[in-house]
Amino acid sequence: MPANIIPTAETDGTVYARDVPLTSTEASLGDALVTPALIPVIAGQTIIAVVQLTLNGHVTGNSAYVFLQTDLGDGVWVDVAWCRTTVTDGSAKFVLCGGGLGAMNNAFGPLRQSGSAPATQANGSNAVPLGGRCRFSGFATSVGGSSSISGTTAGTLATITYKLQLPR
Repeated sequence: MPANIIPTAETDGTVYARDVPLTSTEASLGDALVTPALIPVIAGQTIIAVVQLTLNGHVTGNSAYVFLQTDLGDGVWVDVAWCRTTVTDGSAKFVLCGGGLGAMNNAFGPLRQSGSAPATQANGSNAVPLGGRCRFSGFATSVGGSSSISGTTAGTLATITYKLQLPR
């Protein structure tokens, strides 16, 4: 390749959420306008997602979670991977991934109740193939602080980009 030719990097991720505020009640983070709130999955697919959690302003205490979840079309959501941040200023970035084919021997339960922290209270995952659908959900609890944007309250905003990949 000649020295003066610089290839353009591919961008092939799909934006699931852009600066979506995390509420105190766990909720799906998809905007349902640009990206469907539920991501259809075919057998054997894997998913990778980059999650950026940004504080709008400054808070004195923060605990924010984002969950990558899957279900079998029955509305029973299983946590595939999750991240947690306690930053009070700035942002934190995470990678969540899961799925695939192969020997995944795992048993776990009971399933986490919506709006509750995972048992580990930290970043984690379960070795589980993806069901028929995926989604991202999250919640945050913040204490004190002030917003950097006039007219809004301080809190955590989520930006999520994901990519589904077929088995090879």
